[in-house]
Amino acid sequence: RGLGDVYKRQNLFYLFALICSMSLFTACSDDDDPSWKKLPSQVITAENLSLTTNIPHASDAGVKLNMSDAQNGVLTLHKVVRGTDELEVKVTVAEQADGTFKFQGEESISASTKAAWQVLNSIKVRVSGSITVEGKADVAVSTEASGDIVKKFLLCDKVVYADPKDRTNLYAPGKLVWVSPYGEGNNSGLAAGNIATVGTNVLSALMIQLLKDVEFKADGSIVANYAEEINITMDQMISAGMGSMPSTDGIKWKTSPANLAYWYLKGEQIYVVLNIPAIVEEAMKDSENSNMTSESIMNMVEMVKGMSGADIKKLLDPILKGLGENNILSKLDISKIADSDIERLIGYITEGFPLNYKTSQLDIKEGEEVVRTVNDISIYLDKSIFDIFMPAIYPMLPDVDTLLKGMEIDFYGQKMPLWSLLSMLTGLQSMTEIEDIWKVTTVFNLGINLGDGSYKPAK
Repeated sequence: RGLGDVYKRQNLFYLFALICSMSLFTACSDDDDPSWKKLPSQVITAENLSLTTNIPHASDAGVKLNMSDAQNGVLTLHKVVRGTDELEVKVTVAEQADGTFKFQGEESISASTKAAWQVLNSIKVRVSGSITVEGKADVAVSTEASGDIVKKFLLCDKVVYADPKDRTNLYAPGKLVWVSPYGEGNNSGLAAGNIATVGTNVLSALMIQLLKDVEFKADGSIVANYAEEINITMDQMISAGMGSMPSTDGIKWKTSPANLAYWYLKGEQIYVVLNIPAIVEEAMKDSENSNMTSESIMNMVEMVKGMSGADIKKLLDPILKGLGENNILSKLDISKIADSDIERLIGYITEGFPLNYKTSQLDIKEGEEVVRTVNDISIYLDKSIFDIFMPAIYPMLPDVDTLLKGMEIDFYGQKMPLWSLLSMLTGLQSMTEIEDIWKVTTVFNLGINLGDGSYKPAK
C-alpha cells in the first residue's frame, strides 16, 4: 500500500507538470501570434478615438476594425456617417515600423427610398487612418454625394399657381398651404385658404429680401447668398399681402461660410445640422458683448441636452410667468406640450432638423409657348411639427385678438385699424377662431421653393 501511494503521488506530479508545460506552450504560442491578430475588435469611442468627418458627427460615434488577414479587414462606422447608423467599409491594412497599422478604403451608399432616389444617387464614403494594438485609433472619414440635389438652387422669384383651380398647388419664394373644412361655407371656412394666400405673399416678400440662393454641396455643407440687411417697410408688407412684391434692387448679397450648416438625407426627409459654435462666432464677431461666446452658448446647449422634457418645462415655466400678466408670452401654456416632444425638439440640435421635400417640374410659358422648364424642390415643415406647439398657444389667442384689434398702422401716410385690414384679407372675425380651425386642419405646410432657373416668363 505504501508503494502504491508513492506511485499515485508520482502520477499526480507528472500530471501537474504536463499541465504547466501545456500552459507555458500556449503562452508562448500567444506571444508568437502576428501583430495584426492582437488588434482590438471592440468598438473604439470617446477618448481613444480621434475622428474627423465632413459633417459634425454624433458624440457617441465609434469605429470597429475586424481583420480577416494581415492586409485586409472591415472597418465598421457607428453613427459616423449621417443618415446611416452603421456602415461597413472594406479596408486594406499595412503594419508600420512603429507598430501602428494604417488602413484605407471606400464604400458607396445608395439612396434608401424612392423619394430619396429623386434627388440623391449615391454617397461615396472614404476612410483612412491608423490603429494601435492598445486600442487607440485616428480616423478620417469623408463623404461625397452625387445627385440632383448637389447643385446651387435659386430662390423662387415669382408666386405661380400651377393650376388656378387648385390654390394649394403653388410655387412661391415663401410658401404657406393651409386646408381646413371648419365652418365650410362661411368666413371661418374660408379663413384657412385666405390666410394661406396672404401668408404666402407676405412670407414671399420677406424671403426675396433675405435669400438669393442655396447650394447643397457634395461634401454635405450648405452655402447661401443672403442679404446683409433686411429693409422691408410696413407699406411693402401690406402691399405684399395684397399680392404686390417689393423690389430686390439694391440689395447687397453676402455669402455664408461653408461651415455654418450641413445637410444629409435620411428616409424621406432632408436633415439640416446647424454648427452652433460656428454660427455664434459668426454672429458675435463684430459684437461688443463679450459675455456671449461660442463656449458659453455651447455650455448652455449641453446643459439643456442633458435635461428631461419635464425638467425643461420646470425651467421655462417661472421664466414665462415672470414676464408679467401684461405680456402675451406669459399666457403660453407649455404644460400642454408633451415631455417627449420637448425631448425630440432638443434632439434636433445634434441630429439635425428634419425637413420634408418634394420635387417637381414647372413649365414656364410665354402665352402658350413653353420657354423653359424649372426643376423645383419644395422644402417645408408639415402639420406634425406645429401640432406640438398649437395647444400651448391657444390660451394666448384672446390676448392676441385684443392686441390686434387695438392697433393702428400707417399705410402710405394714412392711419388705419390693423384688424379691419386683417379681417378683410382673411375672413377672420376673431383670432380665437384659430383654435377651432386648427383642430380640423388636414394640411398645413410652411416652407420655400428652390429651382434651377427663374420662374418668370422673361428676365
